[in-house]
Amino acid sequence: MKMILAISLFFLMAFTNYNAENKDCSILHKGTFTYGNTGSNIKVVINGNDHMEYHNNGKFIIQSKLDWMSDCEYNMTMTKITIPDFPYGVGDVMNVRIDSVKGNEIYYTSTVKGQSWNSILTKIKD
Repeated sequence: MKMILAISLFFLMAFTNYNAENKDCSILHKGTFTYGNTGSNIKVVINGNDHMEYHNNGKFIIQSKLDWMSDCEYNMTMTKITIPDFPYGVGDVMNVRIDSVKGNEIYYTSTVKGQSWNSILTKIKD
């Protein structure tokens, strides 16, 4: 029984790693996206290495430069922040790793200053 469980676990891990390495993350390299569950979605515009977030209908922004580590992972260095009392500052780096892509939804994990969270970006325009 232990042998069957070990073999099943091996195949499950192998299949999971295969999917993670072969997902198409090109959807994220350029376009307009939204995220958020606070009642007002945040608009994100990505064009290659340039990243801009518009909060509160554009009243506040986060501007960043992206350094793509792979097709599905980048480091985002924040270069301008106008959100009052934002917990991160100019020069802070957020690592973003794409976990999966399903249609226009991009599931990802962000990590900055030792804090990680999962979220979803939805592509609304190319």
